[in-house]
Amino acid sequence: MDLPSDLEALVQAQYGVFTRRQAMACGLTVGDIKWALGRRWISVLPGVYLAHRGSPQRAQLLMAGQLYAGEEAVLSGPAACRWRGLEQASRTGVVHVIVPTSRSSRQIRWLHIRRSSLQAGLHPSGPLRLATVERAVVDAARLAPGLEDATALVIEALQRRLTTLERLAHTNDALGRPGSALTSRALRAAAGGAWSIPELALGRLVRSSRVLPEMWCNPRLTTAESRLLVMPDGWFDDVGMAVMVHSRRWHDGSRWELTVERDGELTAYGVVVCAITPRSIEREPSRVLDFLERTYAATRATRTRTPAVTATQWDPYHLTA
Repeated sequence: MDLPSDLEALVQAQYGVFTRRQAMACGLTVGDIKWALGRRWISVLPGVYLAHRGSPQRAQLLMAGQLYAGEEAVLSGPAACRWRGLEQASRTGVVHVIVPTSRSSRQIRWLHIRRSSLQAGLHPSGPLRLATVERAVVDAARLAPGLEDATALVIEALQRRLTTLERLAHTNDALGRPGSALTSRALRAAAGGAWSIPELALGRLVRSSRVLPEMWCNPRLTTAESRLLVMPDGWFDDVGMAVMVHSRRWHDGSRWELTVERDGELTAYGVVVCAITPRSIEREPSRVLDFLERTYAATRATRTRTPAVTATQWDPYHLTA
């Protein structure tokens, strides 16, 4: 059975997903739908179909959830975050949709529909109606299995300059107290400017020291010629000392060579570089702290001139270029 041209166009625009109501509005009968469901289509949700057989893909599940929830539905939570490329959002397979308070909250299969008096905002992505980054991240953080997961998601959104701490905190407060505690703790953890869980651990370690001063997280380093250098994970501005947290997960093969070269570039500008690993921070924190303290003390005692670079602190509360 060939689809009517107007339904065919709709199906193509909606990732191959459509509703029973849409099909009948385009001229198909109940008999036509029953015939196709047994041969060519599959039911993704009650009254929502996929125009071919086989497992629905992520975009099709999002589209199906949105269509099932109705015209005012907005996608939020982990699935909306992952659609935006935020890899730290939970991989639960559940699609979360927000609807107005005039609708009812319910769950069906992998779809969770929740009503909310706070408008989710709208950030269209093709046919998908996504909540704003702030709402999606806050909803996902509230659903995270633990503090580390919630913090990792918040940090990723900030690192990619998709939002700010101020916007996230405002959204979390506006949504009310139930479920807000975990996200509030994640926001406080991210406020120090760290861009990863190992960097958070490094920050806590440095703050426990009686020797080390304040460490800037992820500052912007530029030369006198306004050339942008590699961004260190930690920076002690009074002596021009950088801390680089190198993980083998991201630095294998050619990436490792590039990392070493970039560390060398900082050295060429007079920066003292301390390279450590997430594993050493986790398993040997005392040794790492001693290494940083000794290097800092030696640098401070022997430094005759500051490095030829300018460091600017990153402000997670505001978006910057």
